[in-house]
Amino acid sequence: MQSSTKSVASPSLPTSLHCAPAMSLPPSPVVRAATLASVPAPSRAHQAEARPPLIHGAAMPSGPAPPLPVQERMELASQSVPEEVGGSGGAHLISSSAKKHKKPPAMGNQKRHLVAKRAETSQKKQSAKKRVNSPTMGNQQKYPTSSPLKRHAEISKQRPAKRFKSPMVGNKSPLVIRSPLVTGSPMMRLVVSPVVMGPRSTSRSPTSPVLAPHAPERSPSRSTSPSPNLDDQTISVDNPDNSTSSRSKPRKLRFEIWNDMDPIYNGGKLMQARCKHCNEVFAAARNSGTSHMRRHLVVCEPRLKMHDMVEQLKSSELSTETTVLTNWKFDRTITRCELVRLIVLHELPFSFVEYDGFRSYSLSLNPLAEKVSRVTIKENCMEVYKNQRASLRDMFKDYNYRVSLTADLWTSNQNSGYMVVTCHYIDDEWRVQKKIIRFCVVNTPHDGFNLYSVMLQTLRYYNIEDKLYSITLDNASANKSMMDLLQLNLVKKSLLHCKGDLFHVRCAAHVLNLIVQDGLQVIELVIDNIRESVKYIKSSQSRKEKFEEIIVEMGIYCRSRPSLDVPTRWNSTCDMLESAFPFQEAFHELAEKDKDYLYCPTAEEWQRACAVYKFLKVFESATRVVSGTRYPTSNLYFHEIWSVKVALESKESSGNKTVASMVHRMKNKFAKYWMISYLSNCIPVILDPRFKFRFVDFRLKQAFGDNASVHIAKIDRAIRSLFNGYSSETGESLQSSTQGNGTASSLKGHWADWSTHVSAESNQVTGELDRYLHDDLFPCDDDSFDILHWWKMHTTKYPIVARMARDVLAAPASTVPSESAFSTGGRIIYDHRTRLSGNTVEGLICFQDWLRESGSSYFDIIKINSSSSSIEELGVA
Repeated sequence: MQSSTKSVASPSLPTSLHCAPAMSLPPSPVVRAATLASVPAPSRAHQAEARPPLIHGAAMPSGPAPPLPVQERMELASQSVPEEVGGSGGAHLISSSAKKHKKPPAMGNQKRHLVAKRAETSQKKQSAKKRVNSPTMGNQQKYPTSSPLKRHAEISKQRPAKRFKSPMVGNKSPLVIRSPLVTGSPMMRLVVSPVVMGPRSTSRSPTSPVLAPHAPERSPSRSTSPSPNLDDQTISVDNPDNSTSSRSKPRKLRFEIWNDMDPIYNGGKLMQARCKHCNEVFAAARNSGTSHMRRHLVVCEPRLKMHDMVEQLKSSELSTETTVLTNWKFDRTITRCELVRLIVLHELPFSFVEYDGFRSYSLSLNPLAEKVSRVTIKENCMEVYKNQRASLRDMFKDYNYRVSLTADLWTSNQNSGYMVVTCHYIDDEWRVQKKIIRFCVVNTPHDGFNLYSVMLQTLRYYNIEDKLYSITLDNASANKSMMDLLQLNLVKKSLLHCKGDLFHVRCAAHVLNLIVQDGLQVIELVIDNIRESVKYIKSSQSRKEKFEEIIVEMGIYCRSRPSLDVPTRWNSTCDMLESAFPFQEAFHELAEKDKDYLYCPTAEEWQRACAVYKFLKVFESATRVVSGTRYPTSNLYFHEIWSVKVALESKESSGNKTVASMVHRMKNKFAKYWMISYLSNCIPVILDPRFKFRFVDFRLKQAFGDNASVHIAKIDRAIRSLFNGYSSETGESLQSSTQGNGTASSLKGHWADWSTHVSAESNQVTGELDRYLHDDLFPCDDDSFDILHWWKMHTTKYPIVARMARDVLAAPASTVPSESAFSTGGRIIYDHRTRLSGNTVEGLICFQDWLRESGSSYFDIIKINSSSSSIEELGVA
C-alpha cells in the first residue's frame, strides 16, 4: 500500500506503474481511480486493444485479484470522468471500470452513484460522436496495434446483426460468441467467424465492415443510391450464360420473391436484384439473404397499387376472365417491349408515345403507366435492333451450311440511294427463311465499285463470306460490275464451288419483264385506246357518275371498275385489260351519249387486246410462281421458263398478226437470257427427286437439237464438280471402292475372267450421287409433294446430296423479297418524316422484317450486351 501511495505523489507515474511488484495487493477502487486521474488518456485504438475478448466457456479466476496490467490501468484512466463528485473532503473520480469492482453504494451514497452513472453515459456519447465525425479509414488504421481477433470483436460490437435477435438484458451490449480457434488463414477465419447475436437492424443505410484484414467486403443489404434507369445498366435476366465463372449452372431461384424481382448477374454469379415495380436495386448474393427484399415488397407502393387495381378488376362485374388475372404478373420490361413492337411493326413515328390520346388511353388501362418520350423509345428501338442483329450475326457464325443473297437498289423521296440485302437459307427443320440484313445508304456514284464495297462489308460483318452459294440480282450494268469484282475476290480465296459459275443468278422476274416490255412496244397502238378510255372516265367526277349510270341502265354487274395501268409495269397493263373487258358495251354506250369521248375501241381492237391478254397471262403466272418467298423457287424456274418458251413458239405460227409481231421480238430477248442462265436453272431440277438428270437430258435435247450433247456434258460436269466440292468439305470421297463377288473371283479355268466381269457389273457399289440419280423417280403428278420434306426424310440415305440440295434450293429465283422492302421504306420515309438518319431507317426496316418473320412479341430490351457491335462496324458513318 505504501508503494501505491508513493506512486500517487511521484511525478513519473508511468515508470512507477511499470515497476509495480507482481505480488502486491491491489489498491481499493477509489484510491486507484484517484491515482490514475493524472494519467493522460490514450487513443481509442489502445482502448480497443486493451479490452480482452470474452471467450465463450472461459471461467472466471478465483482467489485474490492479481495486480492490474499497464493497459488496464490506462483504460481505467481513459474511461474516468473528470467531474467532481460532492463533499468538501476532496475530488473523487469514478470510472466505469472502477464501478465494476465497487460494491453497491450505501443509501447515503445514492446521489454519488447517480452522478457517476450519468458521467459514464456522457463519456460514451462523446466517444460515439467522435467515431461518427472521424474521417473514413480502414480497419488497419482505426486499430493499428490490435490483433485481428480483437479488431473483429470491436467491429462486431458496433455492427448490428442481420439474422438473429439477441436476448437483451437491460441495456447491455449484444453477446459475442466466438470460437476459441484462431488462425491467420482467410479460409480458417471464414470457418470460425463469430455469430453475432443482436437486434435486427432497421436502418436503411448500408454498413460494409471488414471481418478480416483480407476478407472481401460485404454487399449492402439495401442500396441507398437512386434507382438506375432501364437504359443505364446492363442486366442479364435469368441468363448468366455469357459469364466467365467456373460454375457450370447458376443456382435456381426458388423463392416467390423472384416473381417480383429481376436477378442481376455479375461474372455468372447472382449479386443483385431489381424490383420490377419501382426499379430499386438490392443485394442478392448468398450471404445477403432475402429478408430485406421481402420487407421491401410489403411496402413497395407501385406493387401495392398494382395489386389493388388487379383486385378491383377481379371484383368488377365486367371482369369475367378471372383466371387470366390470377396468372397475370406485371412486368415493366414486357410492357416496354410491347411498345417497341407496336412502334416498329406498324411503322408509327416515335412521337406517337407523346400523343395526348395515346397517353390518356394508357392511363385508362393502367393508372401507373410510365410516360415515355420519343427520344427514349427511339433509343429502345435501336438497342433492341442492335441486340437482335448481334444474335443474328452469331447465328450465321455457327451456321454450317451455305446461304444465298438477293440485293437491289432504291431511291427515296429524299433522292438518297439505298441498297437492300436479303439473306436466304434453310433452317434445321428444313424450312425456307429470309432475313433483311442490310438497308443502307450508298454513296454516289452508284457504280460497281461502291456496290462491291458495301456488299463486301456486309459479308464480313455477318461472317458469311465463306458461306455463299449465290447472289440473285437484276441485269443492271452496275450489278454485273459488282459481281465480277466480288466473284474474282472469292474465287482467289477458293470460297466458291465450280469456280463461281453458279454464283451470279439473274432475277427471273426481271428477265420476264424485259421479254414482255419488248413485245408491248410493238402492240402499243392495240391497247392505247383502252388505256385512254380508262383515263377519260377517271378524269372527273361527272364522267364517273355518267359511266355509273350507264352501267346501271345496261345491267352490268361487276364489283370492280376499270383500273389504270403503269406503263413501266406490264403486269398492271394485264390487270387493266382484265378489268376493262366486262365493260365493252358500256364504253360503246358512253361514246353515243358523250360527244367528247373519242377513244372508244372498236370490236377488232377488243379482240386483239383479248388475244394479247391471254398471251400475257402465261408470263404473269410464271412471274407469280418464281416470286414466292415461303417455298423454294429455284427448282420451279426451269419449268416456268420452259412454259414461256413453248408459248412463244406456239404463237409465232398463229394467224394473229398482232401477237406474231410481238413474239418475234420477244424470242430474241428470250434466247439471250436462256443461254446465260440455263446452267444455273438446270442444277436445282437435278436435285428434284421427281425429275433428276433424266428430265434435264430430255428437255435439253428438245431445246438444242443436235448440239444438245455439248450442253448436257457441261451440266454433268457442273453437278459432279459441285458434288466433289461438298464431298471434300465433309471429308468423304466421290466414289466408294468396288467389291467383286467372292464366288465369281474364286472360279478358275477357262471362264474365270468372264465371271469376274459379270459380277463386277452387277455388284458394283457406285457413289452417292450416282445412286441418287439412278434410283426411282418420285411421281410428278402428286400435287401435295413437298421437296424440302422429302430431302429431310432422305438425309441419312444421301447425306452429301442432301447438303447440296439444302443450299441450292435456298437460292431464290427472283429479287422480289428484297424489292418488298422498298414499299416499307416508302411508308417510313415520307414527306412529313424526312429527318430520319440512314442508321435509324435501317434499324426500323430490318427489325420490322425480323418481327414479321419470327412472329415473336417479346424482346428483352434490358438484356443489351454493352459490347455488342455498333452500326459503325458496317462502315456506315
